[in-house]
Amino acid sequence: MKRILLIITNLFFIFNIVSAQDTINDPSRKHRITIENAILLENNSLNADLFTSGNIDSYKHTISDGLEENNVLAIQNRLGISYTKKAFDNKLGYHIGIYDRTELDFTFSKDLFDLIFFGNSMFMGDRIDLNNTSISATRFQQVNLSLSRIITLNSSNKFAPDELEIGLGYSYLIGNTHLGASIKDSYIDIGELGEYINTNLNLTAQISDTNDILKYNIMGQNGGGSSLDLMINLKKEEDNIHFSINDFGSINWKDNAVTYSANKLVNFSGIEIDDLLSINDSIIQNELDSLSNIDLVEKGETFRSYLSTTYHFAYKRDLPIDYIKYVTVGRISKHRRGIIPSNYKPKYYLGTLFYHRGFQAKTTYSIGGYSKHAWQMELGQNMFKRHFQLVLGTQHFESVFKGMSLSNVDLYFGLNFLF
Repeated sequence: MKRILLIITNLFFIFNIVSAQDTINDPSRKHRITIENAILLENNSLNADLFTSGNIDSYKHTISDGLEENNVLAIQNRLGISYTKKAFDNKLGYHIGIYDRTELDFTFSKDLFDLIFFGNSMFMGDRIDLNNTSISATRFQQVNLSLSRIITLNSSNKFAPDELEIGLGYSYLIGNTHLGASIKDSYIDIGELGEYINTNLNLTAQISDTNDILKYNIMGQNGGGSSLDLMINLKKEEDNIHFSINDFGSINWKDNAVTYSANKLVNFSGIEIDDLLSINDSIIQNELDSLSNIDLVEKGETFRSYLSTTYHFAYKRDLPIDYIKYVTVGRISKHRRGIIPSNYKPKYYLGTLFYHRGFQAKTTYSIGGYSKHAWQMELGQNMFKRHFQLVLGTQHFESVFKGMSLSNVDLYFGLNFLF
C-alpha cells in the first residue's frame, strides 16, 4: 500500500507547478485564456507518515521527535479560468479571472501534538505550552479585474528606467465558510502525581454560519468582501525590478456568525469528599461548571476576517544567451491583519529559465515560506504553432527522492490558449 501511495505522490510531483504566469510567449500573441488548478500541502516539520501510515501509533514517536517548538501546516487549493489581454505600446492591458479558493494554515506547538497523541502522563510535574497556536481556514470565490499599462520613459538620466509597467487589480470575494482561532499566553500545569491541573487559557475564535454546510451547500454565500492588487515593473535595458502586493482585502461574514473568547485561569485540585455516601450529582456539576466557563461574546453578529496579503520583490537580469533567458533573485513575504498571523516566514529564492524552440524549463531554489526550503522545477511546451501552451511542474521537486519521508505535496497544471 505504501508503494502505491508513493508512486501516486511522485506522479503528483511530476505534474506540479507554482505559476503559469511566468511564461515565454510569442510577442505577436496579445491574448491569453488560462485554465489552472493548484493544490498545495506544505509544512516545516511533519512527514507523510502522519497522513498515510494508517496506524499513527507506530509512527507518532518518530513524528514527535521531528517537530519544532512552532510547527506550521498549510493547505491551499485554487481552481480558475481567466482571460488576459497583454499591455503593449502605451496601451491598456487587462485581466479578468474567476477562481474558487480554499486556504488553511495551522500552527501548533510540539507540546500540543504530544498531548493529543500521547495524553498527559508524559507531562506530570511539567508545563504544557499552548502558546502561538492558531488556525485560519477560509473557502471563498474570487472575481478579479486587473488593468495594466506599459509606459515608455524618455529620460536622459542614465539611471532612470526605460520602461514602467503599472497594474491595479480589484476582486470581489464571495465567502462560503470561515474558521479562525488564536491561543496566546496559554499553558497547562500538571502536578507530579496528577493531583492538580492549573490552566491559563487566552482564546479567541470566530466561526461563520454553518447552516449551509450542514445542508451540504458548500457554495453558499455567507459573506462578501473585496481585495486589491498592485504591480510595478521597472525595466532598464537587461535589468528588471518587480514589486507586487496581492490579496490585500477582507471578508465580512453575515449574521449568525459566532465569536468566542476566554481569558481565564483555572485551578483544579479534585473534589474533596468527607462522606462517600453524601456525594450527589450537583457537587460534581458545580465543579465542572467552574472549569468550563468560556464566555460567548457575540452571537448573531457579523465579523471580519482578513486574507493573507502577499508582498513580492524581485530583480531579474536578462541574459544574452541562446538557451538561458534570465536569472532572478527575490523575496516573498505574507502578512495577515487581525488576530491570526499568517505563519509564513519570508521566502528568498534564486532561479533561472531555459528556453529552446517553444520548450521551457524553469528551476528555482528557495528557503523559507511554509516549509524550510524548496526546489522548484517547471516545464512548459508551446504547441500548434504556439497557439497552445501546457505548463507542468513542482515547487518541491526534492520531495520526489524522499519516499514516505516527504513533507510537502503540491499539484498544479496550467493550460494557456494564445491568440
